[in-house]
Amino acid sequence: MAAVREVDPDHIVFVDGNTYSTDFSAFSEPYENCVYACHDYARSGMAFGGPYPGETDGVWVDRDTLEETFLKRTAFMRETGTPIWVGEFGPVYTGDPAVDDMRYQVLADQLEIYERHGAGWSLWTYKDVGLQGLVVADPESPYMRRFGAFIAKKARLGVDSWGSTDRELSEIFEPLHALIADEFPSWSPYPWSARASTDDLVRHLLLAQAMLPEYAEHFRDLSDAQLDELAGSFRLGSCVRRERLCELVASALAPPAAAPPSG
Repeated sequence: MAAVREVDPDHIVFVDGNTYSTDFSAFSEPYENCVYACHDYARSGMAFGGPYPGETDGVWVDRDTLEETFLKRTAFMRETGTPIWVGEFGPVYTGDPAVDDMRYQVLADQLEIYERHGAGWSLWTYKDVGLQGLVVADPESPYMRRFGAFIAKKARLGVDSWGSTDRELSEIFEPLHALIADEFPSWSPYPWSARASTDDLVRHLLLAQAMLPEYAEHFRDLSDAQLDELAGSFRLGSCVRRERLCELVASALAPPAAAPPSG
């Protein structure tokens, strides 16, 4: 921080914590003019999430659980009187209305918790190809027409570490997980679990690397005009709004209604 302040004494500095910005116990006295930004993803809102309220991988999650988790992750900020900023949060949506209704409730409960504790926030992410953005690339856009099958293959293989349920191709991966559990029962890698680390190494690194040449091939011989057309798929006006999500966020940002005049 001293080195930063030597060249810039004025700007606000945003600092993340450890373990994907959920643990700030390494800090002592807060830096001046600094915001500590936590991440507050809910287990039941992840791609692998279970029902809400309900259990995800054996852990019960309801509104009280969300608040307890938030309070734990923001303990440093509250104890030191520094601003609370939730720099990343937001459920993953599936296209299944029943599941997504629960994901929207997770979000609504989190927004209410943040409001009650005076926390600022930034929803993740603004736009994407359909996973959780406020707006998503139109399925008929040039980008999605060109890359739709490739994206579907990623989903089928569970290659996307954020969008995968880690239950894809169970006939192949479950025996591997069983082998790891049997042969290395004491393996407890940081920060998550043996299962998650196995998927990281096999799905999200090995398979992902194997897909790179295929991804690059989609760009072969494209002209500058065609590349511009692909990029244009992500213009705001070309994207599709996730209406309910936009409504939820807009309602959380709306100023409180003015009190009626007295007398």
